Amino acid sequence: MRLIWTEFAERPGLEQYRKLKGHADKVGQWLTWREKALAGIREAISKRKREAEKSKCTWHQGDNSSLVEIFLWEKQFDAAWREAQEGGCNDSLWMKLALLRKQAHPEDALVVYQKQIEPILAQKNVAAYGQAVALLRPIQSLMETVGRESEFVRYLDSVRTAHKLKRNFIKLLYRRKWV
Repeated sequence: MRLIWTEFAERPGLEQYRKLKGHADKVGQWLTWREKALAGIREAISKRKREAEKSKCTWHQGDNSSLVEIFLWEKQFDAAWREAQEGGCNDSLWMKLALLRKQAHPEDALVVYQKQIEPILAQKNVAAYGQAVALLRPIQSLMETVGRESEFVRYLDSVRTAHKLKRNFIKLLYRRKWV
């Protein structure tokens, strides 16, 4: 267990966490090692954030992505959501969380999807514009689900107005009959 723990401590993340669990399960000590592992990951995240603050680094401040991944792997979806809310996570994890929450918590999914539109459009390429248009569909559906269907028209208009110079994006909206 010491050897596996050393590997985990050097590279705390989902892959090493799974290895640690496999070995700890064999000796019937997973709960003890799990708590230690989660504490270790929290400390590593905290350390990265402190280092980023000292160096005034704005592009890599650290987030809770590793904890979110672990809780998703453990199927502890509410814990994964809490970690993302408290410390952030990467965009792909936000999208997984939104997908998981859209049935029981449509407002949560809606907020996540809306926050993704601008960064996607900022990529300024046809593939990104396609992604944005594809993401507008679940936004529309979720707004209808929560009784805010009239708000979608205003939201779409604000996105369209903000990005009116992106001709390829506007063409995709036109094909969708959103223009």
